[in-house]
Amino acid sequence: MDTKTKLVYAALAVFKKKGLEQTKVSDIVKQAGVAQGTFYLYFPSKLAVMPALAQCMVAKMEAKLKSKVKPDAPLPEQLAQIVESIFETVEKYRDVLAFLYTGLTQSADITKWESLYAPIYEWLKQFLTRNRPLLRPGIDAPATARIMIGCIEEAAEQVFLFSKREVQDAARQQEETVVFIEHALGV
Repeated sequence: MDTKTKLVYAALAVFKKKGLEQTKVSDIVKQAGVAQGTFYLYFPSKLAVMPALAQCMVAKMEAKLKSKVKPDAPLPEQLAQIVESIFETVEKYRDVLAFLYTGLTQSADITKWESLYAPIYEWLKQFLTRNRPLLRPGIDAPATARIMIGCIEEAAEQVFLFSKREVQDAARQQEETVVFIEHALGV
């Protein structure tokens, strides 16, 4: 693991333990096992770690999409796999995502959040473009990719971040999200 990644994960561990306000850069570097000056080579402040942490989470979501969505499966199955990938990622990293949202809102870097999603938007745009003959006419792949990710992620967050719903509620929410996306795409 490189030093920057080590600092990001150390920051997350300390933030979770002490909270954002109580965490000091000295706590982060102690957790990472590096000198304090090393921290400042990568980040100007503790809040500046947030975009790097968000980037790690987006990379995990992208990796999950790429591994789970089977290009040879029928389109409805692929759509279900996309939704399932995002739901699984949000569920697995719910504590990190909840913390991230809090930290990013206190940071001037919240404007970077949208640009961090670029790899996922691009992946989904290509997916939609490949499947254009099977979708409703006139679909705008770049815009639809953004809307889809927002819709799916919000649906997953409603279950895993913002409420204490039962497992069957999560399954129902996931199924309804798939049906919603299918209808929106004309599948």
